[in-house]
Amino acid sequence: MGKLGLKEVIAMGVGGMVSGGIFAVLGVAMQRAGNAVAFSFLIAGILTLLTAYSYVKLTLHFKEEGGTFSFIAHAVDNMHIAGVIGWLLIIGYVGVMALYAFAFGSYLVSMLGYPVNSLIRQLISASIIFIFVGLNLSGVKETAIYQDIAVYLKIALLISLAFLGIYFSDNTTEVIDAFFNEGILPSITAFAIIFVAYEGFQLLTYGYKEIENVDENLPRGMYIAIIIAMLIYISVSFMATLHITPEEVITNKEFALGAAVRSFLGTAGFIIVIISALQSTSSGINATLFGTARLTRKISIENELPEVFSYQNQKKIPVYSLIIIGILSASFAFMGTLEEITTFGSIVFLIADAAANYANLKLYKKTNSIFWIPLAALTGCIIAIPIVFYHLYMNQFHVLISIISIFVIMLLLNGFYIMNKKRTKNNA
Repeated sequence: MGKLGLKEVIAMGVGGMVSGGIFAVLGVAMQRAGNAVAFSFLIAGILTLLTAYSYVKLTLHFKEEGGTFSFIAHAVDNMHIAGVIGWLLIIGYVGVMALYAFAFGSYLVSMLGYPVNSLIRQLISASIIFIFVGLNLSGVKETAIYQDIAVYLKIALLISLAFLGIYFSDNTTEVIDAFFNEGILPSITAFAIIFVAYEGFQLLTYGYKEIENVDENLPRGMYIAIIIAMLIYISVSFMATLHITPEEVITNKEFALGAAVRSFLGTAGFIIVIISALQSTSSGINATLFGTARLTRKISIENELPEVFSYQNQKKIPVYSLIIIGILSASFAFMGTLEEITTFGSIVFLIADAAANYANLKLYKKTNSIFWIPLAALTGCIIAIPIVFYHLYMNQFHVLISIISIFVIMLLLNGFYIMNKKRTKNNA
């Protein structure tokens, strides 16, 4: 396979971000921000652009593929802290795959006529992950040409639907006049809850060695991909506010985009959205599973995960990493609610991005960075994290308990692994 050019880098970045975000989190965002949901996506997009600057600068400086795990290892010179960040990234990607699988199941059962909260949805969501675990174990991969075509078709489709929806709307003025119908503060805080929608651009740093003319194509490709994702999210979310009422958002939040398009394009439009959602979310599961398994192997090679995760078969496939990550993702998709999965993913990647921005801020002279950019991005992440926790405390306390429990279990397992590693070393 040849090196990735600019258009492939853009396709990979857009594909990583838009794989399931707009299909899965739109309803959650609209429920919180109301008509100003587009404003929430704008704020989240600006923070993502600022954070991408740190990823670009750090990746080009260290010339490594490890992403935040490698950044922290260099910035603090402590592999245990880097290991905790690595574990956090892994469970974050587990949450992302669960989000994509949840969206896949939700759109499929809506087409089949089953309720979203049914056992059928749970089984479909878990099954699609296991299918891609099997495909990855067999060595089957999507071709670069297919990925490019699929992503650019998706961009054209979503933007076309957005502008068609705006064109066929007869209440645009009313929605704009009542833009902050839920208040200004909810629209600002909503960006933190749906931040996971922009997760995916980081995957470009894992493909550093595969990018042609990387010093130019990585930053250009990453920034262009984020801007395209912002255009899609802002236009599509604004269109949705023109065609779906707050009551319909509550009823159809798991497939809000489909419900919005159905109001002006009928059943045919709804089916088009479903097909696009199924393709996007399944492709997102596959790409994230592929990348996460290799990240897990890298962390294991650095002795921050059990050795079993570093095993590869003769086809260079990290077998046990794929299986374990697949089981965790399928379990989360089966048992979790949309709010739990979305909020969990946003918190994890706000923390991970804060770590990357901190690393670049600390090393800004070495990375030749403009000081205020990582500072602004770090500040944004630090402000956003307590916003999410406060929102959960006030509105969804049970979700807060679930998320805290996951973090506590992760930290306990990590601590146990470190103690066991030290004990083994002392006994050697």
